Amino acid sequence: MRKRFFRWLTGLAVLVGGSASVFGTPTGLNNIPTADTVPHRTVAWQGFLNLGGPNAVNGVPGYGPTGKGTLWTGFKTGLQLQRVRLEWGLDTPILPGQAGPLAFQTKVGFNPWENGSVVVGVANVALTDTRRSAEPFTYGVVTQDFGLLRVHAGYGHQAYGQAGIGSSSLLAGVDRTFKVWERDLNLNADVIQTERQHAWLPAVGAKYNLSSHVVLEAWANFPEHGKASGMAKINYVFTY
Repeated sequence: MRKRFFRWLTGLAVLVGGSASVFGTPTGLNNIPTADTVPHRTVAWQGFLNLGGPNAVNGVPGYGPTGKGTLWTGFKTGLQLQRVRLEWGLDTPILPGQAGPLAFQTKVGFNPWENGSVVVGVANVALTDTRRSAEPFTYGVVTQDFGLLRVHAGYGHQAYGQAGIGSSSLLAGVDRTFKVWERDLNLNADVIQTERQHAWLPAVGAKYNLSSHVVLEAWANFPEHGKASGMAKINYVFTY
């Protein structure tokens, strides 16, 4: 299993090239990272398609070329290290003409009180072709489960974003999980600051556990400026 996994990882790295900016996608809602992490010794492979206008997926504004579909792939995995939870992953766009650098993301979390979680992390750390990549996005997020809803709030910073200007972002979201046909259905909404704190990007989305190994995701973004956009994602989950 481990040999096959590392062969797959090597194959992913070979896909890197092209010119698009890239980000690493930590576990989160639609456009914000959360204090959730991938469970211990679990791998989630992801394939996701951006449909149309602007996005700011997991804290990194400017996802893909506006008005065009972009296809990405990557994975993330988690470890439980005593009381500390660790997640890390890699992502890259793969369509011809839109392929880009390989990006790394990681975050460390813990549970300081009942039903509460805290993480600090970084996304969009380019491992290749760094001159054409945006700067890393660092963040801290708190998640609290109130029973009726889980609430997420945090703050992120990117040293040099669009137009070479640093950008900070407030992050907020809510979600709730229901049982539908004995499978988990998660409904969620979030909002993130964009355009260097001059605008907001709200989004609504859903995740459904189609089986013990397959999770489907979809969401829609409604920016203050520009057209609405959407995202579709499939996750294949396994343990090692």
